[in-house]
Amino acid sequence: TRSYFVRACSITDITDGSSNEVRSCGSKHLPTCAARWPRPRDCRRPKVARAHRPRTVPSPPTEGSFLSLETRNLSMGRAGAGIIAFGLAMACVLLALPGCEGFYLPGVAPQDFALGDIIQPRVGRVSSAKTHIPFDYYELPLCDPEGRPKDAPANLGEILSADRYHSAPFQVHALVNETCTLMCELSSSKEDQQLRQALIMDAYNVRIRMDNMPAMFLDAKPSQNQVTLQTEVKIEAPKENGYPLGSVRIREGRRTLVLHNHFTLWIEYHQVKAPTAEDKSVRARIISVYVTASSYDSSEKSTWRENCEKASDSPFQTGTEPQLVKKPTRMTYSVRWVHVHNRWATRWDHILAMDSYEHETNWSSLINTILLLLLLGFLVAVILLRAVKNDFATLRELDGDDLDLDDNSNVAWKKLARDVFRQPRRLFVLSVLYGNGCQLLSMITIQMLFALLGFYSPSNRGSFLTYSVVGYAFMAVVGGRSSSKLFGSFPDELARRKLVLATATVIPGVVFGTFFTINLVLWSLGSSGATPFLTLLFLMFLWFGVTLPLTFLGSYLGFKTPYEYPIRPTKIPRLVPEKSCLMSLPALASFSGLILYSMMFIQVFQIVQKLWLHQFVYMFGFLFLSGTFFIIGCIEITIIAVYLTLCYEDYNWWWRAFLVPASSGLFMFIGTVTYQSMLTAELFENVQFVTMWMMTSYLGMSCLAVSLIAGSVGLWSSMWFVKAIYSRCKPD
Repeated sequence: TRSYFVRACSITDITDGSSNEVRSCGSKHLPTCAARWPRPRDCRRPKVARAHRPRTVPSPPTEGSFLSLETRNLSMGRAGAGIIAFGLAMACVLLALPGCEGFYLPGVAPQDFALGDIIQPRVGRVSSAKTHIPFDYYELPLCDPEGRPKDAPANLGEILSADRYHSAPFQVHALVNETCTLMCELSSSKEDQQLRQALIMDAYNVRIRMDNMPAMFLDAKPSQNQVTLQTEVKIEAPKENGYPLGSVRIREGRRTLVLHNHFTLWIEYHQVKAPTAEDKSVRARIISVYVTASSYDSSEKSTWRENCEKASDSPFQTGTEPQLVKKPTRMTYSVRWVHVHNRWATRWDHILAMDSYEHETNWSSLINTILLLLLLGFLVAVILLRAVKNDFATLRELDGDDLDLDDNSNVAWKKLARDVFRQPRRLFVLSVLYGNGCQLLSMITIQMLFALLGFYSPSNRGSFLTYSVVGYAFMAVVGGRSSSKLFGSFPDELARRKLVLATATVIPGVVFGTFFTINLVLWSLGSSGATPFLTLLFLMFLWFGVTLPLTFLGSYLGFKTPYEYPIRPTKIPRLVPEKSCLMSLPALASFSGLILYSMMFIQVFQIVQKLWLHQFVYMFGFLFLSGTFFIIGCIEITIIAVYLTLCYEDYNWWWRAFLVPASSGLFMFIGTVTYQSMLTAELFENVQFVTMWMMTSYLGMSCLAVSLIAGSVGLWSSMWFVKAIYSRCKPD
């Protein structure tokens, strides 16, 4: 045998008497050092041995042995202290955020308009927050354009979310006010009237865009004599996109359906070039667009214009009789241009800004999350600095003695050294779930980084969803590599091809099957929310043409470098003693899942509410912080659960490490479905079963993604923790 005298990274070959030294880890001889010593740990000189211990020449390292125990315990101490330091650093960064300023890249160049320039508005889907079954504007018995409408360019995200726009059946002249301009006369057939009645009963809205700005609905019409536009905007803080097609009013003690046959566009503009004595031309940029809706009796040809002017001038819509659905109807519009001093770069601020209540709830949620993280970090630090360190101290005292550790040592987890890395049950399923979770985590991480840089401005509609789908397809190499590294660390080469196919098809197949079922239901209802056939073919191409080959590539890389474990398990497994009900998997999963869900339920409820009410969601800063804290919480709580499991002499920690943090997705699903039911019961009546089933399916897919991410993070962190503690002890 060859013996080595180790001091830092200097190695002297005693057998042949030669002196081949490696001066430092940063020198050019580092590969020699790594080759001659299988597991170098540190470049620092180890601590001097105590006086009562004789200095001996260490034997060559064997499997499961430990080297420089004091130095390794010191590194574990630094790891535990690092967790607390990281939590404090995140808290300091969080406190410094209010003094920071952000920016976003609009992605659209400003467009200047001269006096009289023709501006073509666009109309989008006619949607309802009650049914969530959208329809295209020109598929309904509303105004038709002259000729064929022009479709605006749409990306993949806009098509999947049914947010496509077309040229509107009217035009606007820049800086020119218009009053009661006739747009069209609606058909008076019985079927069309019944369809309009159904749309009004279900609270459908008509969406309008102008210069890429949505027309936000104002409930009351501003008037120069009573209230200005700026004051009305500050009072209402409009968040609803588009104006309602009609309303239900009480007339003579009966519910009457009223059609909003007149709308007014309030356009705020910023004057770029003011007129001078030499040049009278004016250049302006549109800052924001608001819309108000009113109803007047337009059935009579001789009086409709007079009634329209009264309805347009009255700020409270009480001057004329409303337009009933069953009467002949004329659709009109008005335009009002209002000069403001706001800059073009800030024109999205009033739409995306949060109110004081949302700010307070988000910050209070983050503070509570930080306190929970510090508590969990303290527990992890106690485990690393106190419990594990004391266990190693006990092992050092017993080292070299002939005492039986089973009878004289209270280090329970050390007894599992020959069983802790035993192949888990249903390794195939665990590897598939782990790989898909890593794939989702990598995609969301990249997306959040780009979102924080401002690349996903609301001016680029659908870009976030587009790059999420494409990014998930290209991150398949990460999923294939992660699943194969875990599966390849155990001797089972027969199911490797099945693993690659399952990683690329099982979870995406479940999601695509659910989406395709929803798409069939929307198609049967004649909704424009149904994804076109060509788009489905493109999704299939991303799945089988991009995701599947990249999964094979990642699996090839993962099988070449599988996870390595410091101790080989024995052939005969150890008996697992019975545990109390508090240490069972349901108890640990319930406790841990509830804690993790409490870290971000405020943000989850706000997102569900905004998506249900068709409002803009632009809170990437809070989502990034909440997501980061959620990941840290998964790591900390999984380490605690795995350590407690090992202390009860249970080596079946693999599935616990995955399911304990993954249970947060189940709690999130229960909480969001409950909140969704309460929200619909408070705002609407007689919500259709199709709507509840469709939204519950979307929530289920989202919570499944959260469970996979949390489970993969927990499994990875527990593997690091278990390998860290068992690589520093000798097996029995």
